[in-house]
Amino acid sequence: MTVECKEGETLLQAGLRQGVPLPYGCGAGICSTCVARARPGTVEECWSEAPGAQNLKRDKGECLLCQSRISQDCEILVPGKIDLAVTSEHKPDHYCARLHDFNVVAPEVATFQLSLEGKVDYLAGQYFLVKLEGMQGYRPYSMTDFQRKAQSLSFVIERIPGGKFSEQLFTAGAPDSVVEVFGPMGLATFDPSEARDLVCLVGGSGIAGIMSVLDQAVAIDYFQRHRLFMVFGVRRQDDFFFLDELKRVRDSAPDNVTIHLAISEEEMVGSSESQFDGFPLHQGFVHEVAEQLGEGLFENRLAFLGGPPAMLTGSLALLLGAGLPVSDIRYDRFG
Repeated sequence: MTVECKEGETLLQAGLRQGVPLPYGCGAGICSTCVARARPGTVEECWSEAPGAQNLKRDKGECLLCQSRISQDCEILVPGKIDLAVTSEHKPDHYCARLHDFNVVAPEVATFQLSLEGKVDYLAGQYFLVKLEGMQGYRPYSMTDFQRKAQSLSFVIERIPGGKFSEQLFTAGAPDSVVEVFGPMGLATFDPSEARDLVCLVGGSGIAGIMSVLDQAVAIDYFQRHRLFMVFGVRRQDDFFFLDELKRVRDSAPDNVTIHLAISEEEMVGSSESQFDGFPLHQGFVHEVAEQLGEGLFENRLAFLGGPPAMLTGSLALLLGAGLPVSDIRYDRFG
């Protein structure tokens, strides 16, 4: 298959934009899912220090599709592919956007908006790649709501020590700026026609894509017919955010929606049956709390995960141990 690359476009972006089922997990140089081979000298790296590029065998032509641009016509050997059928109606593309309305909602966590030049459709659970001027590579951020023909997209960002994107926004106070974006991307999506009960295990800013899933579910009264079990964890009580939005989810179907909160680094005051802002509060990591509460609740459910790597590892072990097949556990690999 022949693919035409635009100037400055990565190989992954060019392929996905034209409907090629290239493998990827993050699109931002983090996970190394998109390792491929090219004849040495025919591609150039966008970000040689990308975490996913550290173990590349460059002498054998290995490269990350998401961090490589062509320097001349080339042939690429791709060892795998993905099924794009679910996202085929929403091919990703390049957009220019205005980043604005940066708002701190918890210590080291903020929300922001992107206003696009045009309108875009996306699936609940998907994300966009965002690039600030002068920054090497893109950073992936999941939408926190669900819209059709959206022109303004909502995101959440956590301040990461040494993270150039987040540090620039938090330090500079995020004045309105023009950014490059590419999307929508991501396969951890929600399809209401699957008609399944849901389990959502999330930590910190990893809640972003899950909020998009829940936003669509509430809009179509999904939880009038199906159940939700959710655990949302942070380090300390002051770190919680989006609780008003979670109340809206709970109140849409109180008999079918169960949402628990968890804190991992702060000792709870009072009994083990504490409440915080109207939600049951527990001590422990997300997967530990879910294991304590969720006996018999995971079978035959569709699971959505979001959070840091350690949380994902613990939650995956819990769900796989409960018998959920890998195909029923959905998450993106850019924690």
